[in-house]
Amino acid sequence: MRLALPPVSCKVYTPADLAEAIVNALGDNPEASWLEPSHGRGVFVEAIARLGVRKERIVALDLDPVTSAADKLARTFRSVDFLRWASETELRFDRIVGNPPFISIKRLPPSLQKSAASVLDFNGRPIGRGSNVWYGFVLASLGLLRRGGSLAFILPSAAEFADYAAAIRRAIQGTFGSLELYRCERPLFEDVQEGRLVAVARDYGVRPCMVSRKHFETREGLIQGLSRSDNRSGHKCPSGIVRSAASTVRLDTVAKIRLGGVTGDASYFLMNEERRQALELPSAAVISVVSKAKHLRSAFLNGKDWNELKSSGERIWLFRPSVQVAKRPKVSNYLDLDASEGGCTRDAYKVSIREPWYRTPMPKAPDAFLSGMSQHGPWLCINEMQRLNATNTLYVVTFRNRSQKVWYMWALALLSSVAQRQIRRLGRQYADGLIKYEPGPLSKIKLPELKLDVDYRSLYAQAVDALLGGDRARAKDIADSVLL
Repeated sequence: MRLALPPVSCKVYTPADLAEAIVNALGDNPEASWLEPSHGRGVFVEAIARLGVRKERIVALDLDPVTSAADKLARTFRSVDFLRWASETELRFDRIVGNPPFISIKRLPPSLQKSAASVLDFNGRPIGRGSNVWYGFVLASLGLLRRGGSLAFILPSAAEFADYAAAIRRAIQGTFGSLELYRCERPLFEDVQEGRLVAVARDYGVRPCMVSRKHFETREGLIQGLSRSDNRSGHKCPSGIVRSAASTVRLDTVAKIRLGGVTGDASYFLMNEERRQALELPSAAVISVVSKAKHLRSAFLNGKDWNELKSSGERIWLFRPSVQVAKRPKVSNYLDLDASEGGCTRDAYKVSIREPWYRTPMPKAPDAFLSGMSQHGPWLCINEMQRLNATNTLYVVTFRNRSQKVWYMWALALLSSVAQRQIRRLGRQYADGLIKYEPGPLSKIKLPELKLDVDYRSLYAQAVDALLGGDRARAKDIADSVLL
């Protein structure tokens, strides 16, 4: 029976220069046997052959039946499910190298899901459909390594912090002599966001493990770094997850938190796009805002996200005309409406004390938004849209450092176990179960300092996805993975 193929989207071909750098980093010896478990077009096999490795010492597998010119350089087996093959073969290898598929097991065709979900984790239990195929590939490959052997894989960022990969991270310290992690600021493949990490593990079955982490801005820089691989510098693998930080920084020293704009009459000043058009108010009479905690849906908010809120009928306009715009007929008509006709309640305190009454005082466009009453606790939504502001149902945050990368770093630090322990003591609980956090106490939270050579935007996006999905523990683990 012919095996079904996984979605085309998980076919990501490794650039030849990157494959060669990884293979060269592993190196060869005259008797070493090689395995490439995700052969594809054969760039890794071609690189191995250029080391002088004969066909008899290389095994290459792939699910895809379509042949490539590199097939003749190895003992190549196509239309083969590696994860099933690995559980049945008696072959063992000294070098394993490749770029495993990055796809959730539950997205595989049913004929492939069973073998992938059945791969045994280090605890002896199947990894299940909730894991990713790359994780199964790494586990299966570890079972095929000879003592003293080495492996190198291109992996997603999740390899360093995903819950389902925790067992591999713990196992590395007991099964390899060294681990080198090469992280890239940008994706290693064109048009694909995943694949930012190259892991090179050496001396299988030898202890103690030494780990080194190296960060590069570009793929070219990472390739150069691989050329200097195996210098054996590094530090001992940790014996467990570190939950404390050597040094902390108070939040109010890195950012200022204050209320968004106070309208005094939200029903009059806030409106959706449909109402703006019905009133025929010009765009010059309104400004873009977010006005509810539910408007904060991910780690960041950009123009595309805001337009989706607008299209869904959310109140994302704040009526705030200048003195000149207020003279336009349609704007003047709206200003003159009586309260009984949908006009403003002019005697409301916040409205009555300002001049002109229709100009809500607003903070400078903030760097981030924060809800004081989110069921998920306080977290930062980074503002990536110019001139976007917020009303007083949200807090606005302005960072002292103007680097957006630094904003994401401190936002992630707020999700760490160090910060979360403090946050639990700050909230004021209401009858409906919601907990409110005030700017003053939040500003005094001590944030742990984090490593500098990290792609914080990517990490924070995944941490917030976990948090909003109800997995607070995973969000915390992601933040803790980069503690100093």
